[in-house]
Amino acid sequence: MAADVVLKNVNKVYPNGFHAVYDFNIDIQKGEFIVLCGPSGCGKSTTLRMIAGLEEISSGDLIINGKKVNNVAPKDRDIAMVFQNYALYAHMTVYHNMAFSLTIRKVDPVEIHARVMKAAEVLGLVPYLNRKPKQLSGGQRQRVALGRAIVRDPVVFLLDEPLSNLDAKLRGSMRKELMQLHERLNATFVYVTHDQIEALTLATRIVVMKDGYVQQIATPKEMFDNPENLFVGGFIGTPPMNFLHGMIDNSGIKFIQDGSGIEFELTEHQQEIIGNYIGKNVIMAVRPEFVFIDNANLEKNSKNAFDFKIDYTEYLGAYHLLYGYIGDEALISKVYTRQEITDTEIKACVDMEHVHFFDVETTKRIR
Repeated sequence: MAADVVLKNVNKVYPNGFHAVYDFNIDIQKGEFIVLCGPSGCGKSTTLRMIAGLEEISSGDLIINGKKVNNVAPKDRDIAMVFQNYALYAHMTVYHNMAFSLTIRKVDPVEIHARVMKAAEVLGLVPYLNRKPKQLSGGQRQRVALGRAIVRDPVVFLLDEPLSNLDAKLRGSMRKELMQLHERLNATFVYVTHDQIEALTLATRIVVMKDGYVQQIATPKEMFDNPENLFVGGFIGTPPMNFLHGMIDNSGIKFIQDGSGIEFELTEHQQEIIGNYIGKNVIMAVRPEFVFIDNANLEKNSKNAFDFKIDYTEYLGAYHLLYGYIGDEALISKVYTRQEITDTEIKACVDMEHVHFFDVETTKRIR
């Protein structure tokens, strides 16, 4: 299948010398939902703006639908962009906002009407076509912005943090609408967000960025289960991964946590991949979901049990988050119980089948 969008060694360097994006490479297939995410200043919006033509590419190639478009004007790239602030024309009705881009291209009015009505039906906007943006809720305005993009029937939809101005409940419902819209249109979406929940729920593939560099490109499941490095492990997942410092003992069978006397027995697979690190310092990582306190798991993982000193607890309905310490290092456990937890120290254990090890110097996952 031919890629809709290809970025080859794309760099962005500003006139003051600031290097915003380094050697970005990706082949985006038709119909994919690609989410660029990372903290503020990581280069995700700059990358999106380079695809849109709103930022000049310093070096590398951008190919859309088989054509190199580095120097092609934004209006000629066959893309449509949805902005964070909606960017609607306040003096125009919903209908005319959605029709505007087609009107200035002198598309036949009958065709314009057909496209606007089709998009309005898809987005549930038919009752609001004669209203002005100020008469709409935030979610309705966002749908109008999406409708304006849909009527253009672009090769690629570019969305720059489109849900960040909405409240939490509305963000949840709009995520669902975006997923359904993507399925109906079977179009290619490139979506920027700093919200890793949006990334996990929407993406066919996630691109995590940091300081202008791509850290990992993977499906949500692959990224959650097998983060490429410490940054990805700490960024993807709520709450984030636990990181414990220590060393692999000289027999290569145990991980010994720094100065605590706590040991964890490695699985056979871990013993195989850890061969070059015997006697060396490593970082052991485990998600809070795999730090258990129930009797069944304590019995099953008795060789990897420890004293968990609880600092405080968050009750979140179906589960508790326990924040505390293992030795001197912070630890979080996600416990699926409705029973109140009042103890300040309890027995806990780790399921080593779901543990990763990372190189201290490179911060990369040890394979």
